[in-house]
Amino acid sequence: MKRILYTLLTASLVVPVACKKSFLDTKPFTSIDAASAFTTPERVDAAMTGLYDLITTSSFNTHIVLTQEVKGGDMLVVSTGNYSRFVTEYQFLQSPTAGYGEGFWREAYKLIANTNVAITQLPAAPLTDAVKNDYLAEARALRAWAHLHLVRLFAQPYAVAPASQGIPVVSKVLGPSDKVPARGTVQQDYDFILADLLFAKANISPTRANTGGRLTLNGVNALLARVYQDMGTWDKAAEHAKLARTNYPLPPASTLLNGFVDKTSEWIWTLVYRSDDNTGYLQIASFEEPYDIGYSTFRATKSFIDIFADNDVRKKLFFVNKNKVLTGSGDALQRDEIVFSRDGYLMNKFYFRSSWDLNVPMIRSAEMFLIEAEAEAEQGHDGLAQDALFNVQARAIPGAVKSVNTGAALKTEIRNERRKELFGEGFRLYDITRKKETLVRTSPEHWSAITLAPGDYRNILPIPKNEIDVSGLKQNDGYPQ
Repeated sequence: MKRILYTLLTASLVVPVACKKSFLDTKPFTSIDAASAFTTPERVDAAMTGLYDLITTSSFNTHIVLTQEVKGGDMLVVSTGNYSRFVTEYQFLQSPTAGYGEGFWREAYKLIANTNVAITQLPAAPLTDAVKNDYLAEARALRAWAHLHLVRLFAQPYAVAPASQGIPVVSKVLGPSDKVPARGTVQQDYDFILADLLFAKANISPTRANTGGRLTLNGVNALLARVYQDMGTWDKAAEHAKLARTNYPLPPASTLLNGFVDKTSEWIWTLVYRSDDNTGYLQIASFEEPYDIGYSTFRATKSFIDIFADNDVRKKLFFVNKNKVLTGSGDALQRDEIVFSRDGYLMNKFYFRSSWDLNVPMIRSAEMFLIEAEAEAEQGHDGLAQDALFNVQARAIPGAVKSVNTGAALKTEIRNERRKELFGEGFRLYDITRKKETLVRTSPEHWSAITLAPGDYRNILPIPKNEIDVSGLKQNDGYPQ
């Protein structure tokens, strides 16, 4: 049996778990008792801050973002010199024993375990009711976020098969004698996620400042917008997207060329890395940067670059300093020309600077405008959809003219705008699967060609074998049982 450490992380605050049946078990023991982490206001705040540190591990959020991008067709990982990273994912060769899925499963349930500890201990903490409710809201929002990642990765999208098997919901601290929760349906998973987020919306302090990477009311509304988008509850998706972007205006177009590692006015939720607290080369920017400073193994396809208009500022995100490519010297953000290198085209969206304090935009207002646009279009409110879409287009394209497309043409335009605005940030594969599109990657543009229809078992990850061996969960159809 395994021993996995679950941390409410500060330098000295560690809550391990006992030898257990599966990754889902969370009984804390020895070390610093979980209850002691909630005995003073200062310890409580440190413990709550520590929950976010669990997200920063390279095997969790970073690898999820990169996996979703490298599978989605607009990018690829180079066929040689790839350090054996993301090759399995790119080729859709994940299995119960191969690929990054076990890390996603483990780290998500680690976060869930710790949020459950917080939810259990907070009612007895020496805090006012208002502060307790604020922290409880924060913990439940993070628990919802982790469950949402799991159901998106390991179950078919809600829009494809809401009655299909989802992932186990863990709503409390589990002890050694507790039964591991069974897999419910995708619908049941979303019901649980929604309940957590609605509690968070009702109880999180509206005066929370957007500092230190902590969730705010705007962030909770943004997560609700995503959930309602997944569920096709379009009126609520539009409503919450508008609430989420309130007071988070889109900055000027020039900021799009600054490297996507420093917070701007539109960053609703930020994952914070510091020069003394980071994952080094295992960061998103390392894999997507063009100069071989980090891993530099991700490339864009020509067909993707071609969907950008020549006057679109975002096309400059593929322009690089050619001298730096050749010699390693010069300004990393200088943008001279598009360069083909090892199977695809270099990208220059994320700046991999030597200080390694590379913050990650978890939620941006641009995404909220695009959720709003999609939601309005799905309701037949074409004018409102055009208005929301235009905010993103006007920022990126000088002299942009508001779309006059309607119906299916407008929906296609919105989907393409999501591709252009959000590439590299972890949306692409799920956008394909939730919209019931067929993924088509052809050679020679891709060295691993593939066609996957909606609902194909390979669109989702298998439950890790180590989990199944100890807990007996049912494997996803199509994978070895």
